[in-house]
Amino acid sequence: MHHNEKRELVTRLAGFPFLTGCGHDDVAGLVDAGTVRTLPDGWAFVQEGTPADACYVLLSGTVRVYYGRDLVATMTDGDVIGEMAYLGGGQRNATVTSHGKVTVLRIEYEDLTKLLARRPALGIALRRTYDAHAHKTQPTTDDSAPG
Repeated sequence: MHHNEKRELVTRLAGFPFLTGCGHDDVAGLVDAGTVRTLPDGWAFVQEGTPADACYVLLSGTVRVYYGRDLVATMTDGDVIGEMAYLGGGQRNATVTSHGKVTVLRIEYEDLTKLLARRPALGIALRRTYDAHAHKTQPTTDDSAPG
């Protein structure tokens, strides 16, 4: 990646809500640790039940998230994919499929682990994202039901 492309990507990522509280060097470290990839329409780049090896930051496009055959979420620019498996145990808990052309920043878990050791603000950002996603995937209960 050329210097200008990297600078533009760092500036763009710094505006994503999940990186709130992270400094320029944190975001630059994330860009340095990752690889930009363009995915074709319909590509299932994360498979439910498989071992996880990378996180993704969705740079452009839309993806659909499935548990089994059920569509449970649609994600777009700035969303993070794969942090639940990274922080929670290593197995993918959903299938994620590109809907149209999608561009992602792919960060291998090994590189992410090294980066988080040097950049704790990124770890906090990843944990916040994990907590938000975990909350969305919890089954809802009806507290008004007799019990």
